[in-house]
Amino acid sequence: MRLFIALCLPDEAIPPLLAMQARLATGRPVPEENLHLTLAYLGEQPDETVAPLADALETIRAAPIRVDLAEPQVFGGRGGQAVGLLADGGVDLRALHDRVRSRVYGAGVQLERRRFRPHVTLARLRGSLDPGPAVLSLQDQRAGPFTCHAFGLFQSILRPEGAEYDALALYPLSG
Repeated sequence: MRLFIALCLPDEAIPPLLAMQARLATGRPVPEENLHLTLAYLGEQPDETVAPLADALETIRAAPIRVDLAEPQVFGGRGGQAVGLLADGGVDLRALHDRVRSRVYGAGVQLERRRFRPHVTLARLRGSLDPGPAVLSLQDQRAGPFTCHAFGLFQSILRPEGAEYDALALYPLSG
């Protein structure tokens, strides 16, 4: 199963993100229910990974995190690109990311070595489609600050019409 761990966006973050998606000149918007901020992408994992991983994540204690979204960016590469907004959650977001990675390793899951660039993906671009118009349409756009009160372990199920995300476990951020 394909897994990732993400910070859940609060309800008040969704309307401004949907308004930004409506401004996009190109790309396939990410469905409203799939908007999130990835803390760790685990990729394909055996089913038996879920229980120890869920238990390990349960031990994380952290306060709610204030996030500000701004500065459009292009992510991805050969298989397609994505356009999103960088997330500024300060040291609290970085600390949560570090705790998540530590628990993932502790549960025996190896992660790819990649730099943490916190963001919310707004649209996906096929192949070599020029991301310039999408990035320009997001210039000077912001969402937030808003406070995130939970993170979760999610399964990504690939379908012909796009990915479907299923929350396997949710964890409150309460301090």
